[in-house]
Amino acid sequence: MSRITARAAAMQMIYEKLAGGQGGEETLQMVYEELRADGVPGVEKVGKKEPNQEDREYISRVLEGVLQKRYLLDEKIEQAAEGWTLDRMPMIDLTIMRLAVWEMMFEPEVPGSVSIAEALELTERYSDPEDKKFVNGVLGTILRQLEEKHE
Repeated sequence: MSRITARAAAMQMIYEKLAGGQGGEETLQMVYEELRADGVPGVEKVGKKEPNQEDREYISRVLEGVLQKRYLLDEKIEQAAEGWTLDRMPMIDLTIMRLAVWEMMFEPEVPGSVSIAEALELTERYSDPEDKKFVNGVLGTILRQLEEKHE
């Protein structure tokens, strides 16, 4: 299964959890059924025990990480989105950005450019395609800031 599929599942789990839902095993199975119905690559080949263990570990790590670091992530996003407050941003875009920023900060084996590219793919699939410019700008600003800190 591709990482983009696991990211899509993680993003939906984060979204549900932050919207007050359970975000548990039943939700995960429902998310995979939706991904399969949407034709997301990699899901059609997964057996009844989907997602596989590697995907489950990634989804759990991202879900827990974003929930634990939410305020830090939100601060970074709001600072980078000059003139925008979090409550003006579509919830789906904010969720996608939280996931990408968490990866940039806490998943060193994932290049920041990959996190951004896959966030843009998620934005195109689940949000208004026009929002890609905004998401790209915010995430690009954050990536540059993070890279400057490590120089």
